[in-house]
Amino acid sequence: MKFFNYDSPIMQFLSRITDLFILNFLFLICSIPIVTIGAAATALYSVTLKMAKNEESYIFSSFFRAFKSNFKHSTVSWLILLLAGIVLAMDYRAVGIMGGSFQQIFSFLLFFLCIIFLFPAIYIFPYIARFENTIKNSLKNAFIISIAQLPYTVLLLLLLAAAAAFTMFIDFRIVGFVWFVIGFSGLAYLGSFLYRRAFQKFE
Repeated sequence: MKFFNYDSPIMQFLSRITDLFILNFLFLICSIPIVTIGAAATALYSVTLKMAKNEESYIFSSFFRAFKSNFKHSTVSWLILLLAGIVLAMDYRAVGIMGGSFQQIFSFLLFFLCIIFLFPAIYIFPYIARFENTIKNSLKNAFIISIAQLPYTVLLLLLLAAAAAFTMFIDFRIVGFVWFVIGFSGLAYLGSFLYRRAFQKFE
């Protein structure tokens, strides 16, 4: 029967879902120490960027090869972003207790700083997965690409906003199940179609 043919659309879809399930599990396991989240995210995008162009090979070997080869680069970048995020969160709390015109001024400045932080943050791990560069140049180029490819950046932010809305407004049992089974890999896979287009000009 054509339904059970490996090349049929249904079987291809089920195969892709299985790959994303395995990939999601690998990402979660490798993110448990927290400090390794950057390396796990880079390995995740290394596979999904290939998936977006049907270039992927074996999920396990591709993931762990990317995890190992980009570990230092990704981990340092992750710690830099984590520290910057903590500082911004502390500033946000400080601005919240201000009053009068100072609160409005600093709120605007903080919003601007959050944008500067967010733009390279959403590109850095896919960038490391796709290009070889120094940590400094990777962060700089991730920011440049986020500005140069602003339409794709906006679409990526909308994708993240949709994921955030799903997390906040849907029953937590459903949300937890989806994120555990396929949430992170599925989000990375969808985003990878946009990243491929955004990176195409610079490859």
